[in-house]
Amino acid sequence: MPLRAKRRGEVSGRDRRALKLLKIDADDPEALTGAAEVLAERTRDTDLDKDQRYDQAKKYAQHALETVDTDVVAPAGAPQSQVDAYKSLLRSTAYSVLGTIEYDQGKFADAEGYFRKSIDAYPAQPDPVVVLRLALALDKQSKYPDALKEANHAVDLTQDGTNAGVTARHERDRLVQLTGGTPAPATQPAATTPSPAPNSH
Repeated sequence: MPLRAKRRGEVSGRDRRALKLLKIDADDPEALTGAAEVLAERTRDTDLDKDQRYDQAKKYAQHALETVDTDVVAPAGAPQSQVDAYKSLLRSTAYSVLGTIEYDQGKFADAEGYFRKSIDAYPAQPDPVVVLRLALALDKQSKYPDALKEANHAVDLTQDGTNAGVTARHERDRLVQLTGGTPAPATQPAATTPSPAPNSH
């Protein structure tokens, strides 16, 4: 089942802004990653043009990775550390989009690689949804011990009762049953804004 963060027809203000900016500057990495997310998250298996939509999303994400070091416009006086962190976040987002597309197309090993790159690109604040998606990609490859490790990590990063938190705990419990392992001790996740969770498979 495809990974989804938005229901069809839901386009946020950020999404609209990304698409608008992309028409103005086709090399803007923020607009490129935003547009890639829109296409990746809103494409369905039933869409007749799903392959074209996925291909376009991939092109946007890959081009964002190419332009992130040259086309990010930083505010005057912005500390270099903040600029570098922002670039890392954009890279992480682009890799996440590529991983989501590969997962939706059943290419789970490739999805795993992109999700790991997404996490590695912005290690200071891993996206709990990306960590969860990595667990799902590993699960699909029957790499159950590794999947359980990432599912436990996703549980640590999410609040119970949120979409991501519920899905992470469901995946963890399933993997515990498969492996005979044990869930990681509960820890208090950092105070972050929960991201929508993908549908479990």
